[in-house]
Order: sequence, then C-alpha cells, then structure tokens
Amino acid sequence: MPTVVHVGPISSPGGIQSVIGTLSSNPVENWEVETVESHSIGSYLSKLQAYNSAKNRIEEILNRVKDGVVVHLHAASDYSFLRKLRLAEHAHRLGGKIVFHIHSGNILSWLGRKDRAKKMKQRLKECDATIVCLSERWKELITPFLGKCVVSSNPIDPIHCIDETVERKQNQILLLGRDDEVKGHDFAFEVMREFQKNASDVTLHCTGREQAPDGLSNVIAHGWVSNEEKVRLLQESSLLILPSTYEGQPMVALEALACGTPVLASKTLHSLPNSTFESETGTTESWIDSISDLLGRKIDLRDDLNQHRIESVNSNLLTLYQGLIEPA
Repeated sequence: MPTVVHVGPISSPGGIQSVIGTLSSNPVENWEVETVESHSIGSYLSKLQAYNSAKNRIEEILNRVKDGVVVHLHAASDYSFLRKLRLAEHAHRLGGKIVFHIHSGNILSWLGRKDRAKKMKQRLKECDATIVCLSERWKELITPFLGKCVVSSNPIDPIHCIDETVERKQNQILLLGRDDEVKGHDFAFEVMREFQKNASDVTLHCTGREQAPDGLSNVIAHGWVSNEEKVRLLQESSLLILPSTYEGQPMVALEALACGTPVLASKTLHSLPNSTFESETGTTESWIDSISDLLGRKIDLRDDLNQHRIESVNSNLLTLYQGLIEPA
C-alpha cells in the first residue's frame, strides 16, 4: 500500500499536534501512515537534533517503501516554515511527493517581509510541492504570495462530542491555548477582573498558565492538560473564549462546537464555522457583555462542522494523495 508520512510537532502541545494526531489515528483508506517528529521544545541544539532526526527518518522511510510515498509536512511560519521546507527539499530529492500544509495565522505577515515570499514560492515550486491551506479565505490570501493552493479543513477528533451525562456548569467559561501573548490570556484576565469587581460568579478555567494572577479568585489555571481532560473541560463549560490576536483555524473552537459548547472569538479571526460568535469590539466591556449574553445559550450547528468531520477531510486528502502518486 502507498504511505503518507505526516511530519511536524508530534509531541509538542498545540493545534498542529492535534491535527496530525487525528489524521494518523484515522488514516486515509488503503493508505499506510507514518509520523515523523520534527520539533523540540528547548535549546537551539535540541531543535537541530530534532531536525536531523526527522531528516534521517524521512530518508529511511523513502528508501524502504516502494509503493509510493507522500510526505505531508505541517508548517507554521518563521523557523517552522523553513525547517519543513528544507525537509521537503530533502524528501523530493529522494523521490517523495510533497504536500506542504500551512497552519499559521501569522503567515501573511511573515511572508510579506522583503522578498521572502518570492524565494519561498520558488523553492516550493522546485520541489513540486502541493500547497495546502485551511479554508477558502486562506486560499484567497495565500495564493498571491505562494501561488496555487488547495483547501483541507482541520479535522475534529471524534472524541470531541456532546455527552449528555456531563453536567454543564452554567457560569464556567474556558480558554484553551499555550502560554503565548497571541492567545490573549492577559486580556482574558482583565475581563475576569471586571467580573470580580462586579461580584459576578463567572469563573474562567484556562490552560497554558500554571497559576492564576494574584488577586483573581475567579480564575483556575490548569497548566497543560491531557486530551481527555481537555474534552471534559469542553463538555462541562458553558462557553469557550478565543481572544487571540490571530489564528489559522483554531482547533479548540472546532472541538468546542463539536462538544456543543458555544464559542466567542475575536473579530480579527476568520475561517471559523458560522455558529461562532464574535465580540463587537476588542474592549473588555464588549467581551463582558458578550460573555454575559452567551452563557446558557444553546447553539444550532446545522451543517457547520460537516467539512471538519474526519470522513470528509480524509475523502479530500485521498483525492489529493492519489493524484500525486498515480501517473497522469
């Protein structure tokens, strides 16, 4: 059978890890699947070791498998993009078919510096890469920089679902994300300070931070949680907030909706299902009003998540992969 090799942050927490985990646990029909770790949290040396290990592993797979290999690289921006591009070039030289999957919400800013986009476009063309983006909107935005793209929506792990045995906590809201300025933790804490001043019983549970800010008794910090614990938090919370500065197509929003939990997102984000709510402005007052209005609200998903079901995503990927390994 042909083989797809997913290359990216296999063990580093985050949205790309979730995507690779879902795709590798639910492989495309009649395809073998392998995963290659390309990232390390730590020093420059550890990252270099991870890169070299990924390079050797890809080479080993391409030398071993004779039925056709698609190397599916999952990239963000900055050094992640450059590492994956070098791995793509290496795999191409060894006969692999290349899928270059862009997940970053900051990709346009990164590509827009100097003549970077022109250089990246040429290098991707030279390794005959098929560029994949997350939505039709991202396709419109990325195409002028890198050329033709195809769309593959992020898949939702089937573990994310509505569980009627889990009781919703009426005033519990949730923020899921790594400890990064763009994720909006500090803004969320400002919102919670206002709730506390008003003697509200709204409570925020958040990941990414090991402890709540001093003086905020209405914030519970979880650090990083297991997938099972994340699902439980999504199922029992009444609202997920997403005050991020930018995102590609945030997995946590899709997972929340699959669990029946409403999502309130920054107005700057796009490529989310229509059932997602937006705050009118970026002020704490606007977010407080929106949170208060949405608590207890039930959502009507209609067909919003169909394109994110693993069956739908795999159907699209099967067409893509077969087109790369089968003679024209």
